[in-house]
Amino acid sequence: MSLKTILLCAGVLALSSCDDDEQQNAALQGGGLGSAAQNDVVAGAVGFCEPQGGTQALGGASWSSGVTTAKIDTDGNPLMQGHDPDWQPGTTGTVNGKGVDSSKYAYVVMSKEQLYQSGVSMGDWAIVTNSGTGQTTYARVEDKGPDGGTGEISQAAATAVGIQYASNAFTIGDPSVRVEAFAGTASIEGDCASGLATSS
Repeated sequence: MSLKTILLCAGVLALSSCDDDEQQNAALQGGGLGSAAQNDVVAGAVGFCEPQGGTQALGGASWSSGVTTAKIDTDGNPLMQGHDPDWQPGTTGTVNGKGVDSSKYAYVVMSKEQLYQSGVSMGDWAIVTNSGTGQTTYARVEDKGPDGGTGEISQAAATAVGIQYASNAFTIGDPSVRVEAFAGTASIEGDCASGLATSS
């Protein structure tokens, strides 16, 4: 418990309610260590795993963000309503006809212009790389964002590559990422049996 929290709780008669608030805020924080192996592509969160055939099946990247500052997209995660000022109840893309939850699916956000210029569509595969650590995860393109925006990734993608964020979706520190998307790959099924695949 931080000194700030102790001082706040000391001024309130009901100490247990402060503890409850701290536990709720801690539950809304995310991110973590991700894969310890810097050269591994980590299978994404529930639902995506890795593409059948691994990285080779994706071919060359159709779009790359270059190295940019990571931004966390929390759309579709009901727990983030009221915490993230940009929160939306759903994403542009759906999985099996259902909305995508940022905390459960590794996905990336691209603008309409980026999608048009690259030929990438909703559901196409993507790879997110933490530029500072080399940690990488598979993801899908599942949301449209503002023109010029780059480096916006879901909570699950951030966690998979070791990027931490606060309850308001602001990243902790100044993490940098590279997002690559692969046009025409939406039909490649996920392979959840492989676990990890070495990046080439």
